[in-house]
Amino acid sequence: MNADDLAHDSFVLERRYDAPPARVFAAYADLAARCSWGAPSPDEAIVYSEHDFRSGGRDVYRCGPRDDLRYHGSVRYEHIVEDRRIVLVERIESAGALLSLALITWDLEADGAGTRLRLTTQIASLVGASMIQGSRGGTRAAIDNLGDWLGRH
Repeated sequence: MNADDLAHDSFVLERRYDAPPARVFAAYADLAARCSWGAPSPDEAIVYSEHDFRSGGRDVYRCGPRDDLRYHGSVRYEHIVEDRRIVLVERIESAGALLSLALITWDLEADGAGTRLRLTTQIASLVGASMIQGSRGGTRAAIDNLGDWLGRH
């Protein structure tokens, strides 16, 4: 890793779900629910070893291909407003090397009987732009999965 590997980006993803904000918030807050929709694809997995969803709390997990959970992540919840907002800082590493840090905000707004999600990610990658592309693609897939999960539950 060298100084040329540093990359920064911000991206915003928006979705509308046919579920009220309380249900969308609960689908994130409840670890079993999040495990059902959080992996970007059936070939990937997220396994949590710690879960403490509250302001100041922390989640710790491993993720990656189902047969190779090579990435280690931790999330610190900085600000939570029930049914409205989640602000967290996420750290990703692999083989003891820091890969990225991100500030992520979930804003939930009532939209008729549904919810409008605005998810903002500000990320610094220490391993180049491909980490940012992976984060964007994985987040996009996960929130699409969330919509499918809400439709089934």
